[in-house]
Amino acid sequence: MAVNTLKKPIDSLEDRWARMRTHKRVISRVKFLVEWDEDTQKQRANAVTVDVSHSGCMAIVGAPLPLHKQVRLIHRETGRKAEAQVVWRDHEAWDTGFELNKPDASFWDLKP
Repeated sequence: MAVNTLKKPIDSLEDRWARMRTHKRVISRVKFLVEWDEDTQKQRANAVTVDVSHSGCMAIVGAPLPLHKQVRLIHRETGRKAEAQVVWRDHEAWDTGFELNKPDASFWDLKP
Protein backbone atom coordinates (compact mmCIF):
# COMPACT_ATOMS: atom_id res chain seq x y z
CA MET A 1 0.00 0.00 0.00
CA ALA A 2 1.44 3.39 -1.03
CA VAL A 3 1.40 6.30 1.38
CA ASN A 4 0.89 9.76 -0.05
CA THR A 5 3.25 12.29 1.50
CA LEU A 6 3.09 16.02 1.17
CA LYS A 7 6.20 17.59 -0.30
CA LYS A 8 5.21 21.08 0.82
CA PRO A 9 4.15 21.78 4.42
CA ILE A 10 0.62 23.01 4.95
CA ASP A 11 0.46 26.76 5.53
CA SER A 12 -0.61 27.93 8.94
CA LEU A 13 -3.75 30.00 9.30
CA GLU A 14 -1.55 32.99 10.13
CA ASP A 15 0.40 32.57 6.87
CA ARG A 16 -2.79 32.42 4.84
CA TRP A 17 -4.17 35.58 6.46
CA ALA A 18 -0.87 37.40 5.88
CA ARG A 19 -1.06 36.65 2.15
CA MET A 20 -4.63 37.96 1.99
CA ARG A 21 -3.78 41.31 3.61
CA THR A 22 -3.00 44.22 1.34
CA HIS A 23 -0.61 45.96 3.75
CA LYS A 24 1.65 44.99 6.63
CA ARG A 25 0.14 45.46 10.08
CA VAL A 26 1.75 47.31 12.96
CA ILE A 27 0.72 46.59 16.54
CA SER A 28 -0.40 49.86 18.09
CA ARG A 29 -2.74 51.50 20.54
CA VAL A 30 -4.37 54.54 18.97
CA LYS A 31 -7.51 55.98 20.59
CA PHE A 32 -10.19 57.15 18.17
CA LEU A 33 -13.92 57.70 17.81
CA VAL A 34 -16.22 55.86 15.44
CA GLU A 35 -19.10 57.94 14.13
CA TRP A 36 -22.04 56.74 12.05
CA ASP A 37 -25.59 57.70 11.13
CA GLU A 38 -28.45 55.73 12.59
CA ASP A 39 -31.85 56.86 11.38
CA THR A 40 -31.56 60.66 11.53
CA GLN A 41 -29.07 60.85 14.41
CA LYS A 42 -25.30 60.69 14.59
CA GLN A 43 -23.95 57.99 16.87
CA ARG A 44 -20.46 57.80 18.38
CA ALA A 45 -18.44 55.16 20.18
CA ASN A 46 -14.97 55.11 21.71
CA ALA A 47 -12.44 52.76 20.14
CA VAL A 48 -8.78 51.77 20.40
CA THR A 49 -6.70 50.00 17.78
CA VAL A 50 -5.10 46.62 18.27
CA ASP A 51 -3.13 46.94 15.05
CA VAL A 52 -3.12 49.29 12.06
CA SER A 53 -2.11 49.23 8.40
CA HIS A 54 -2.22 51.57 5.42
CA SER A 55 -5.68 50.28 4.60
CA GLY A 56 -7.37 50.10 8.01
CA CYS A 57 -7.22 48.63 11.48
CA MET A 58 -8.38 46.02 13.91
CA ALA A 59 -9.94 47.67 16.94
CA ILE A 60 -11.92 47.24 20.10
CA VAL A 61 -15.07 49.35 19.78
CA GLY A 62 -17.63 50.28 22.42
CA ALA A 63 -20.61 49.58 20.14
CA PRO A 64 -21.93 46.59 18.18
CA LEU A 65 -21.48 47.85 14.61
CA PRO A 66 -22.93 45.68 11.82
CA LEU A 67 -20.83 44.35 8.95
CA HIS A 68 -20.54 46.66 5.91
CA LYS A 69 -21.63 49.71 7.93
CA GLN A 70 -20.14 52.95 6.58
CA VAL A 71 -18.50 54.89 9.40
CA ARG A 72 -16.19 57.82 10.04
CA LEU A 73 -13.04 57.30 12.10
CA ILE A 74 -11.89 60.33 14.08
CA HIS A 75 -8.32 60.33 15.41
CA ARG A 76 -8.50 61.74 18.95
CA GLU A 77 -5.07 63.40 19.00
CA THR A 78 -5.00 64.93 15.52
CA GLY A 79 -8.70 65.44 14.83
CA ARG A 80 -8.26 63.89 11.38
CA LYS A 81 -11.24 62.03 9.92
CA ALA A 82 -11.39 59.11 7.51
CA GLU A 83 -14.33 57.33 5.95
CA ALA A 84 -14.26 53.56 6.48
CA GLN A 85 -16.34 50.41 6.34
CA VAL A 86 -16.78 47.62 8.89
CA VAL A 87 -15.24 44.60 7.15
CA TRP A 88 -14.88 42.13 10.01
CA ARG A 89 -16.69 41.35 13.26
CA ASP A 90 -15.78 38.81 15.86
CA HIS A 91 -18.56 36.94 17.62
CA GLU A 92 -17.88 39.27 20.55
CA ALA A 93 -19.42 42.71 20.03
CA TRP A 94 -16.16 44.56 20.70
CA ASP A 95 -13.70 43.26 18.07
CA THR A 96 -14.09 45.05 14.75
CA GLY A 97 -12.07 45.39 11.56
CA PHE A 98 -12.23 48.62 9.54
CA GLU A 99 -11.10 49.26 5.98
CA LEU A 100 -10.37 52.87 5.04
CA ASN A 101 -12.23 53.94 1.89
CA LYS A 102 -9.05 55.78 0.81
CA PRO A 103 -5.96 54.03 2.27
CA ASP A 104 -3.71 56.53 4.06
CA ALA A 105 -0.64 55.44 6.01
CA SER A 106 -0.41 58.86 7.71
CA PHE A 107 -3.91 58.73 9.22
CA TRP A 108 -2.75 56.87 12.34
CA ASP A 109 0.04 59.41 13.03
CA LEU A 110 2.52 56.73 14.10
CA LYS A 111 6.14 57.74 14.47
CA PRO A 112 8.78 55.24 13.17
